[in-house]
Amino acid sequence: MGRSVDEHARAVAEAVRRAADRRAQDAPARRVVAPDLAGRLAEPAPSALDVPGFDNSQMDGFAVHSADLAAAGSTPVALPTVAHVVAGGGAPAPLAPGTVAPIMTGAPIPPGADAVVPVERTRPGDFGPVEGGGLVEFAEPVAPGTFVRRRGSDIRAGEPVLAAGAPLHAAAVGALAAAGVGTVSVAPPLRIAVVGTGTEVVSGDVPDSNSRALLAHAHELGLGLGLAATAHVVPDEPPALRRLLDRLAGDHDLVVTTGGVSAGTREVVRQVLSETPGAWFGHVDVQPGGPQGLASVVAGDREVPVVCLPGNPVSVLVSFELFVRPPLATAAGRVGWRPSGTSVLAEPLSSPEGRLQVRRGRLDEDGRVRLVGEAGSHLVAAYARADLLVFVPEDVTALSPGDSVEWWRIA
Repeated sequence: MGRSVDEHARAVAEAVRRAADRRAQDAPARRVVAPDLAGRLAEPAPSALDVPGFDNSQMDGFAVHSADLAAAGSTPVALPTVAHVVAGGGAPAPLAPGTVAPIMTGAPIPPGADAVVPVERTRPGDFGPVEGGGLVEFAEPVAPGTFVRRRGSDIRAGEPVLAAGAPLHAAAVGALAAAGVGTVSVAPPLRIAVVGTGTEVVSGDVPDSNSRALLAHAHELGLGLGLAATAHVVPDEPPALRRLLDRLAGDHDLVVTTGGVSAGTREVVRQVLSETPGAWFGHVDVQPGGPQGLASVVAGDREVPVVCLPGNPVSVLVSFELFVRPPLATAAGRVGWRPSGTSVLAEPLSSPEGRLQVRRGRLDEDGRVRLVGEAGSHLVAAYARADLLVFVPEDVTALSPGDSVEWWRIA
């Protein structure tokens, strides 16, 4: 029975999600230093500080008593300046009514001041002497609170900076540092085994490019540390694959196989797993990468998903992008989806009806999509020279130069 691309993507995503949930239940979280992060939070991370830690200026300008500017209009209000207030300069002195304090972005608001007027809105538009003694004209009133960042307006001490399960990406690192969080509890990473099949791979007659490529993808997602990602090869012998899968299920959370899923006579993955409970093997409406499978192996009380990809190198890479990378990236605390867009073609193409065709391409200097290589599933060098996956919908059989296509950026 066949599946659409979306149907199979949802099935694989659910399997990876279950694996991640089980991993989080079975393995203890790790305490790590906040600036050295990867993965997802195992528990909420409370802020140690109010952020911001004090009322401060959002602009370069003048800290004022808003009441002093109430009469500004056709006749400006002129007020004398006091010493400049700068970030890192310590606590400023209280601001007396009838005076203004030149203030820099991020500097603390002087006690008594309740608004900031940007320097661009004053005349003559400069700050005056550093020690004070200048005179500034204001042409309009200002509302209390204008351009003032209030203490704790981002987060209060004790409140969670991030919730359990939050991805620990670059912005999370910055937020935790700003909140004074020294260490956090991180969920253990998924342990992934990549299994390449084929007697020709084991013998060395054909290089094992598939396992190496998928292992490199795991490294990109932060899953390559220690035993978090391992690679293996096995011949087209069902007993050998059974033994390997049984062993891997004991210390891995997810297995990804390549090859052995089609309709030939030596389809070892299909032969071993097709009769297991809940297994699915069939055709997905995509080219390349039509033959796919999804099954599981059991180790004690643990059920380990097995995502079964085809064997041709480009089919493996395209299948990984469509079905495996998005949920795996999410589980690893990374962005699940590739950057995408729409551009016009620089050249014609043809596509089989009823299948989503995935071609490889690059954007030229005019922003048009130029194809890289033909549609063949063996052209791995052409794939490596591309930086886009280009998508031709199932109901489209031909496109001309100037027609629009959707793409994902892969490099």
